[in-house]
Amino acid sequence: MHPILNYNYSVSFVLFLLIVSPLQSGRAPNAKPSDLPEGFCPKETGISTATTGECMCNWQHKDGCVGSGCQFQMGLSWYHYSCADCRCVPEPKQ
Repeated sequence: MHPILNYNYSVSFVLFLLIVSPLQSGRAPNAKPSDLPEGFCPKETGISTATTGECMCNWQHKDGCVGSGCQFQMGLSWYHYSCADCRCVPEPKQ
């Protein structure tokens, strides 16, 4: 094989790895965490994500979650299972 062709294949392979690696690194795990605490994310106030161990609150409001590790980002109120004092609150009746 001509040396120039060998070089092109090498460069193509390296570029492929540089593109694929970051794409794979952003994936969520395939399984739910095994150490979710008892009573984590009651269905009355939230829903547990399938793989990341987060509770998405039903009331998507900045006050939809109370606790030290609550997050409100991009209109979503949620918390991670590692936050022991976090919980979702029900939407107030109007």
